[in-house]
Amino acid sequence: MRILAALVLFTGAAHAQTVSRVDLHACGVYERKVENREDDEQAASGKRTIVQDQQLVVETLRIPAKAGVSFGCQVTLQGAPAGEVAEFVAVMRLPRGQATGSQAFRIGDPGYVGYTLRTAERGPWILEIWVRDLKLGEKTFTAE
Repeated sequence: MRILAALVLFTGAAHAQTVSRVDLHACGVYERKVENREDDEQAASGKRTIVQDQQLVVETLRIPAKAGVSFGCQVTLQGAPAGEVAEFVAVMRLPRGQATGSQAFRIGDPGYVGYTLRTAERGPWILEIWVRDLKLGEKTFTAE
């Protein structure tokens, strides 16, 4: 699903950075390796998990409601200048609340954003991508 919107991000007085849209693709169940955990003031837990070698197992929006299942999407920020790092916030709306975390990807390069189920809780899990005050992407997964 593509959500189109325009937003200018000011990264300094010298130039402007524009994120015009966010593409969410290759959404589904993933296998991945945890590389590190680091502090993140915007995350609900105060930490962000850094992953590597994420591999799409199956492209789907229906997720097994089982602790330990990882799911998410490849996220590509579209805008200018290409290759410049742009920050955004990923929000996962859980059936009982939400989890958030700050992210930064290069414009035009895909990166993984996802979540690992800690419980077997069923229901909708909604991934949102926010740049400043604009929601530029959304994908709904159903844990069943």
